[in-house]
Amino acid sequence: MLALRITEFGPPETLHMSEIERPRPGTDEVLVEIRAAGLNPSDIGNILGRFIQTQLPRIPGRDFAGIVVEGPEELRGQEVWASGAEFGFTRDGSHAQYIVAPRDTLSLKPHNLSMEQAGAIGVPFLTAWLTLQASGASKGDSVLVLGARGAVGNAAIELGKMRGLRMFGAQRGEPRGNELYDVINTERPDAQTDLMKLTHGEGVSACIDTVGGPLFDLGLTCLAHGGRLVAITARGDGQVQFNMRDFYHRELHLVGVDSLQLGASQTAHILSEIKQGFEAGTLRAPQEIRTFPLQEAPRAYQLLAQGSAGGKIVFIPC
Repeated sequence: MLALRITEFGPPETLHMSEIERPRPGTDEVLVEIRAAGLNPSDIGNILGRFIQTQLPRIPGRDFAGIVVEGPEELRGQEVWASGAEFGFTRDGSHAQYIVAPRDTLSLKPHNLSMEQAGAIGVPFLTAWLTLQASGASKGDSVLVLGARGAVGNAAIELGKMRGLRMFGAQRGEPRGNELYDVINTERPDAQTDLMKLTHGEGVSACIDTVGGPLFDLGLTCLAHGGRLVAITARGDGQVQFNMRDFYHRELHLVGVDSLQLGASQTAHILSEIKQGFEAGTLRAPQEIRTFPLQEAPRAYQLLAQGSAGGKIVFIPC
C-alpha cells in the first residue's frame, strides 16, 4: 500500500511516500480502507519531533474516514470514522491507504456526510468539544472564540450554538455575512470595547483561545468577573504576559486543554455524540475543505507549515 512515512524528524521536505506491505489486523482489531484523512497542526509538530512518544519509522495522521474491509462480520462494509492520540504517534496513523485500528476506537460516521467531510472533523471538533467542557459554559452563557475562522474555532462555534450558547468570534476583518456569531474584528483598536457593548458591559463567561498568544490579552480583558480562558495552543516560545493583579481581583481562571490526552476509545464515544448533531442538522460540516491526492501529501504538509493551506486539508488515498 502507499503510505507517507516519517523516517527522520525534520521539516516537510524530509517526508517521502513509500510502498509498504498492507498491515494485518490482530485480535480485536479491524482493517480500514481509508477514503479520507485530515491533516492537522499536530501532524506538523509530529514530523518535527516535538512529541517524545513518537517512535520511528511512523505513518502520521490522527483523523480518518473509511470502510472496514477486514474484521468482525457485522463491521465489514461499514462506513466508519475515528481519531485519537495513538494514531500517528504510538501506532501507525491515517496518511496511508489502509489503517489497522482497535475495534473500540471506531464509530459509524454520520450517514449524511461525505467521506471528505467526515475526514475533516476529528481533531478540530474533538478539541472544540473539550474546550467547551473545560469552559464550564451552560445554556444562555456567552463565549468568545479567538480565531473563529480556523478549524477548531469554527467547530467551537458550531458546538456552542448547538448547546444554546451565545457565541462571539474574534477574527481579522469585517463580517463576511454568513457567520453564525457576533463578529469582533481584531484589526480594530477598540475590539474589546466592541465586545463590551454587545454584552452590555458584562463581558463573556468564557473565552476559547485557538490562536495561542497574539490575542491572549484581548481574551482576558473580555472576560466577565470569574470568567475562564481556555487555551489549546501556543506560538513561538510559548510565553505570554498579563496583569496578575487584575487577574486575581477579577477571580479569573486559566485552563489548558490538550487533545492528545484523549485516547482513541474515548474519542469514539465523543464522535458518536457529535454524529447525532450532524445527522439532526444542528451541526454543519466544515465549509472550506481542500483535498489532495495522498501522493501529494509532502506538498500539503509544506503548505500547512507555511500557513498557506487555504482551507482544511484532507487527503484522498484512492
